[in-house]
Amino acid sequence: MFPFLRSVILALACTTAPLAAQSPVVAAAARTDPAWLYSGSDIPRDPAWRLGTLPNGLRYALRRNALPAGTVSIRVRIGAGALEERPDERGYAHFLEHMLFRGTAGVPDGEAIRIWQRLGASFGADTNAFTSQTATTYVLDLPRKDDAALNTAFAALSGMMRDATLAAPAVEIERKVVLAERDLRVPPRARRMQDISRPLLFAGLRAETADVTGTDATLSAATPDRLRAFYDRWYRPENAVVTIVGDVDIAQLEALARRHFGTWTARGPAPAPVDYGKPVVPPVASAVLVDPQAAANITLFWVRAHDNRPWTEARQRSAFIREMGIQIINRRLTQKTRAGAAFLASGAAFAEGRHGADIMQVGAAPRAGAWQAALTDLYGVLADIDANPPTTAEIAREVAEADEAFRARTTAESNAASPQLANLLVQATDEGDVVATAATYTRIFDAAKAMMTPSAVGAAMRGVIAGPPRALLTTPTPIAGGQPAFAKALVAARAIKAAARAADRTVSFADLAPPAAPGRILSRTVIAEYDATRVRFANGVELVVKRTPFDRDRIVVTAAVGNGMAALDPARPAPTWSLGAVPEGGIGPFDADALERLTAGRRLGLSVGLDERAINYTGFTNQAALVDQLRLLSAAVAEPRFDAQTLGRLKDSALQNYDARLSTPAGVAATALPELFHGGDKRFAWPTRDAIAGLTPESYRAFWTPLLAPGIRRVVILGDVDIEAAIRAVATTIGAVPERPQLPPAAARLDERPFTPVDAPVILRHEGDPAQAIAIVAWPTTGGLADVAETRALRVAADIFQTRLFDRFRESEGGGYAPDISSAMSLTQPTYGIFSASTQLRRDRIADFERAVSDIRDDLATKGPTPDEVARATGPIISANQRALVSNPYWQGLLTNDLDDPRLRRVHATLVEGYRTVTPAAVRAAMAKWIAGKPALRVRVLGPDPK
Repeated sequence: MFPFLRSVILALACTTAPLAAQSPVVAAAARTDPAWLYSGSDIPRDPAWRLGTLPNGLRYALRRNALPAGTVSIRVRIGAGALEERPDERGYAHFLEHMLFRGTAGVPDGEAIRIWQRLGASFGADTNAFTSQTATTYVLDLPRKDDAALNTAFAALSGMMRDATLAAPAVEIERKVVLAERDLRVPPRARRMQDISRPLLFAGLRAETADVTGTDATLSAATPDRLRAFYDRWYRPENAVVTIVGDVDIAQLEALARRHFGTWTARGPAPAPVDYGKPVVPPVASAVLVDPQAAANITLFWVRAHDNRPWTEARQRSAFIREMGIQIINRRLTQKTRAGAAFLASGAAFAEGRHGADIMQVGAAPRAGAWQAALTDLYGVLADIDANPPTTAEIAREVAEADEAFRARTTAESNAASPQLANLLVQATDEGDVVATAATYTRIFDAAKAMMTPSAVGAAMRGVIAGPPRALLTTPTPIAGGQPAFAKALVAARAIKAAARAADRTVSFADLAPPAAPGRILSRTVIAEYDATRVRFANGVELVVKRTPFDRDRIVVTAAVGNGMAALDPARPAPTWSLGAVPEGGIGPFDADALERLTAGRRLGLSVGLDERAINYTGFTNQAALVDQLRLLSAAVAEPRFDAQTLGRLKDSALQNYDARLSTPAGVAATALPELFHGGDKRFAWPTRDAIAGLTPESYRAFWTPLLAPGIRRVVILGDVDIEAAIRAVATTIGAVPERPQLPPAAARLDERPFTPVDAPVILRHEGDPAQAIAIVAWPTTGGLADVAETRALRVAADIFQTRLFDRFRESEGGGYAPDISSAMSLTQPTYGIFSASTQLRRDRIADFERAVSDIRDDLATKGPTPDEVARATGPIISANQRALVSNPYWQGLLTNDLDDPRLRRVHATLVEGYRTVTPAAVRAAMAKWIAGKPALRVRVLGPDPK
């Protein structure tokens, strides 16, 4: 679909409910003030939002929204991020974000998370915070709307903004956590990339030296007094925006904002305006980064000063024309990639940076050793943009995509969830934008379409790449001549002549032969527990269709093929990593480009995944396109092209990125743990370099052909669907294909088992920072349907375990950034389950982590949790499950499972109530049975072997 500008994304959903009458009491203390967001803009404001300003200068945005029902989403945005920090304060905005959860005048250290949990909100998923270059935003998605819960939540949040304790002991502990997060999010290779790219992109701007994660020196120098100085300077009511969206009357939301934020007063004088700088051309406009673990990439940048003027309809029309041109550039780059260019992937993007710069970038991933040829091919495409305007057919294709995107957003606007709407308002504030209805942006786009002539769109395309670019080459091996040679090659490449572009062509679904006659229905039943209709066709295909009200004009179709992983030999590695190349390579008469032309401007999609029991083809569509979506899925399974060039690009990319995957602890863990956790089952093994390089087009085709040969055995259609029409659609497509034999897999392949614990830790090696490590302690359990009550007790135990580990290892010791406890138990494999504790940390803290895990494990198994701990764990689980029941992803997962398993039906029927019955005794018993005193598997992902 058309990846629209932020302003279109902001129009994603809008309700048309009338505004509630304003409370007279609130009206005396606050004033409706849409100007704070819409000042200078002629774009009509969205009437569903009430904007206002309190007497202390705090701005607010309120909206009533009933999805999810009974919930409220709150965002508190402080207009201070990395750009507001002084040179000796690098990382302070982010450090303060952490510290505000460490205690306030009214909430002791460690109690904030417990407050959220008692209100049914989990820390991390429902409550969190994030710091950017421009702001720090605090997030709370509250699953309750009663007065007591709302007042408790608002009191805690407002206390964080104005009464943070910033106690010295907590600062010392949290410093370790902030450093651990920095190590996790910005490993050495990423740091080197930042160091070389910032001067290139942000010369002249404050952003050149701004750093959200800080430096060793500034973070080490942070004291309570220095942090408080930053806090007092920027945490002020006039620098805050409170956004509240939820299933509550707007007058009540306004009263909450006034009650809890209206008495907030600033400390000290207001800060002086920040000089964000202006972009200048750097002395050297190109750079080369050599890193043995990095894949090769060429990126060209065109940097312009950001336009900080308000968004207007005229400006938005121009932006639409520019984005249309960028889409055409992307399309041409993709066509060049597929035609055998010297690069494996390519793309273009435009990003606007408030208080920074607007940057157009065009990039390509060269084939190994071919950076100069890739640069030549890249400039051949860019030269064509300079030399020739786009064709009317190119523009029409992108306009059709855009029209469909607008239709989708317009029909979906009443289904927007409160968290999404709250985030969009924050995003608009960040970017100096406005929010408006989908209808408003559709009208502006319709006006812009008349202006999208080849001349106008061509001028926009030339405009974003005008002038010499700044350029960055990353390469795993040094290039001859280094940076001067790269700079010289850039100059030479700008003289390249225009490359020939792919010819426009017309494709149609008529190129796919329709079935001769509708398939015969053998049976039709209703699964009452799921309110779903089940239809069996004579060719062996089963259809499950369910109408849901959660997403208007949106249908998800999943087609299950064959037996998936269960069809593979556990003793033999398999090239399952190549599955993505199958649909990407084209279908029947359509190569990849023709397939994109076929689906342009229509709600059609195609993706593929592999699970334990099936290869799943999925598409998102609507009622109008359902038949063609089914034809597309049917052809994808029956007529894959197995394109050799597509496979070649995938192989080359995998090989070139192989070392990068092994350069971080997380990459090594992701590579090794699937096989390790499945007891050495080779179906889950990450391929070796030789295995990737050795996969030929012939062996690739030979591997996937028998796995796809059984054809589609089940179709699940879910969403805003007409059930009778869906049955007819399947009957004339997938239900009408010839019957194919369905061979059940061997029983042994249906019984995956976890690892067998060993005494000594398993050592894995990464090639990055030697100080960084991952520690994992894991125990085998069993399948999730063996004893559902016990399964739930282990899930609750994992959440309690995580809270305790968080309190001890992170909050009290500063030992790691994100310790994670998980109880994963399969619903399809009868004996597969794993209970695990893991964290990324510094290598010298591994023993401390393992000791903390052991202590918590033993205490939970002997003393058990407190009733409060159980309540704080089950509350967020129940809230999450209640939300899941009114979402299509939950139903999609459920209906693709075994529909005849009574245990699974009981799980569904008790999804909420089942967790209300979990007791401290049940948690203690589950821990004692499966975890305490049982041998565990310890995994340590360490840096390079010093030997």
